Amino acid sequence: MSATHAEFAGRHVMVTGAAAGIGRATALAFAAQGARVTAVDLNAEGLAETAAAAEAITPATCDLTDSAALNALCAEAEARHGAIRVLVNNAGVDRRIAFAEQTEADWRWMLAANLDHHALLAAQVAPGMAAAGGGAIVNLSSTAWMKLAGNLTAYHTAKAGILGLTRGLARDLGGQGIRANAIAPGRVVTERVAGQVSADWVAETHALQCIPELIQPSDIADCVLWLASDAARMITGQCIVVDGGVV
Repeated sequence: MSATHAEFAGRHVMVTGAAAGIGRATALAFAAQGARVTAVDLNAEGLAETAAAAEAITPATCDLTDSAALNALCAEAEARHGAIRVLVNNAGVDRRIAFAEQTEADWRWMLAANLDHHALLAAQVAPGMAAAGGGAIVNLSSTAWMKLAGNLTAYHTAKAGILGLTRGLARDLGGQGIRANAIAPGRVVTERVAGQVSADWVAETHALQCIPELIQPSDIADCVLWLASDAARMITGQCIVVDGGVV
């Protein structure tokens, strides 16, 4: 991380899916800039490891598919650290299910786990964010729906829906000083992916990308930081693809 963003010092930032990977890297990046970070995840053990890496990070275990728990999460976080000035909606789950075999429950759970809580959290934090002088929402989508891998219809729907949500938030909240943008990562070498990396996987990834280097969680975190910063003050309603040039 090369840029310094003094505006984050003392500001309250919430990052979901922070127990590992992109979420952990993002929480640590904001903490390094002096922000007070509420790190959210259902994985309490991984969340504790994230919080142990920086004193400025407060762990908050929450099932984001439970709207009552989500509402309580926001209330408790704001009572502890004040208005949330940056919301990073990173949490999500990919699960391959053949479209002909998935149940209604499968479909609804995938949308709840990958899309619904982005909107619900935005609705919860927006009033406080606006009253505090504005802020930024960064939603994590994916390039998966752009490339149309098989047996991921519900996941594709949710990740594509994040772009529509982002543009809607940008229009509806812009007058309150709130910007909303999205990031669509490509193949990122998170802890989960690292265990599956082979020489063939690396070679295939390098061949697909214009830039033949593996994408790290910190690469996505740097983009999140920039989009949330004053350096991007006139950017809203956009989706930045960070995939080394595949799409």
